[in-house]
Amino acid sequence: MKNIEKTYSFLKSNGFKLIEKDTSTFFGHYYYIFTNGNIQLRFSSSKSFETVDIQSSLPNENWYDLALVKALLYDDEENLNKVTSLEEHTDFLEKEFTNIAELFKNKNYPVTKKRLEYLGNERAEQMFPRMMMK
Repeated sequence: MKNIEKTYSFLKSNGFKLIEKDTSTFFGHYYYIFTNGNIQLRFSSSKSFETVDIQSSLPNENWYDLALVKALLYDDEENLNKVTSLEEHTDFLEKEFTNIAELFKNKNYPVTKKRLEYLGNERAEQMFPRMMMK
């Protein structure tokens, strides 16, 4: 993971701990999962595609692409299928961490979850418009 020291320092300063990791000597695949007790963040790379996902620390919750959280905060449904680099994800995470944490607080999470699921469906429609037609 590029700039892991900077990212880890930011996460640590916000109460996150590394709870799980796996790195492969083949193809550069990896994942790191951090938590602060309320939010979990997963940084991963597979087939040279790097992603950052977020989930509530509540039991049995789904992972959401950080790009969906960005669309939610910035009220941007137009560009849901735009590819976002790892650097853009980490910059967004650092810039908007307080707002992201607010979305994932237990009292706000049910609404956040519904909105993220809606945005995920909207993204699927943007990416595969003919498949999603009824």
